[in-house]
Amino acid sequence: MNSKKSIILSLIFVFAFIGLMAQPKDNSPYSRIGLGDPVDNRFVHLRSTGLGGAFYHPYQINIINPASNGYLQSTVFDLGIYAKYSNLSTNDGSSDVYSGNIEYLSLGFPLINPINDLLEKKVRKYDLGLSFTLMPNSNVGFDINSVKDYENIGTVSRRYRGSGGTYKFLTGIGGRYENFAFGLNLGYFFGKINYDKSVIFDDISSSFANDYHDDFGVNGFIYNVGAIYNLILNKDKMTKTNNVKPKKIILGLYGGSKTGFNVNGTTYNRSYIDNSPLSAQSIDTVYYNDTLQGRGTLPTNIGGSIIYNNQEKLIVGIDYSMTMWNQYHNDIKDETLHDSYDISLGMQYTPDETSYTSYFRRVNYRTSLYYKTDPRSENNTQFNETGIHLGVGLPFVYKRKISRMNVDLNFGKKKGGGLISENFVKLSFSVTFNDTEWFVKRKYY
Repeated sequence: MNSKKSIILSLIFVFAFIGLMAQPKDNSPYSRIGLGDPVDNRFVHLRSTGLGGAFYHPYQINIINPASNGYLQSTVFDLGIYAKYSNLSTNDGSSDVYSGNIEYLSLGFPLINPINDLLEKKVRKYDLGLSFTLMPNSNVGFDINSVKDYENIGTVSRRYRGSGGTYKFLTGIGGRYENFAFGLNLGYFFGKINYDKSVIFDDISSSFANDYHDDFGVNGFIYNVGAIYNLILNKDKMTKTNNVKPKKIILGLYGGSKTGFNVNGTTYNRSYIDNSPLSAQSIDTVYYNDTLQGRGTLPTNIGGSIIYNNQEKLIVGIDYSMTMWNQYHNDIKDETLHDSYDISLGMQYTPDETSYTSYFRRVNYRTSLYYKTDPRSENNTQFNETGIHLGVGLPFVYKRKISRMNVDLNFGKKKGGGLISENFVKLSFSVTFNDTEWFVKRKYY
């Protein structure tokens, strides 16, 4: 890898890291529970199909199952962003919320460059691949106002605000031997979450208002493992005829056990005079503690997928995952969460990826249906989400290499025990750049 590429990628990582740290202006009331709203680990090209457990591609990254790294045949740089519109509705009315941010940044490459094997006329039964990914793990963002009248007191205004989130940096390595692959993701989990609450007595002149603040930071190590197996259905035909692509059933499994993390935090309660010239000044600190410390537990997760791949033209499959959130624990902000699951059915269709006469025959057309439950609940009823994805993968040439733009449109509905429901539209976009010249052995004569 030359110095110019190193400098460019370093700058991209720095600016993307700054973008990831900037929280989206979201208003998700139930992100106040647990670690916030979970982030989908599927990259845009996988999200459209709803698949992940058994999906691999020589020019695309899949962090859900690290075994997919063993199939990388090119250096891959993938950057994802999104924009989202939500309509939150209650019995008292509704509100519109717009948000957006960088979703992930990922770099993957084969540790054995296939061009070297081609130049040296080697046929290799195994491959190794490595990837690095930076992305959010959960998001917290809400701003809720409540106004209520009390006898002999008058109007009391309460405001609840939350911000922050958690993030993860993953290093994935995968190896392939013939039709079997195994992989491991090792990661660092970190972040900070802030909660603020204010209580103001609107009808009482020079009254004492209250300001409550709590925050906690987390850090720890995470991991998951994965395996992929290919069952070739037309092996005899491939042996007899050249240039025949395989028809195959792909099985994938992945998961990780519960892991611990460190947690530390601050809490305080201030009082100040409202409706007076001193309203901007805290005049009394009722309670303050910045030495909160403890431990937490992230839950076990397991998943699997089965895919039918017909010569890269038609890919169809089903994906299922489960996370045992009843294992979640946080010494500073402990809450009861419920086990959750996610099931999706999806497909990708590519009329002819090698067509020279029609661009649209080289496009990947993707769609999926999904249903998933949330670890959080309302009125003893778990939240659930249903939706549909529609997406495309648009090939383009960059420096004589085939790369792709991936677009996904997600229509979904979240609902719980009846207080708040959410209808949303989310547009996700990613750019995947490929380069086959990294780690090529140069020969000079």
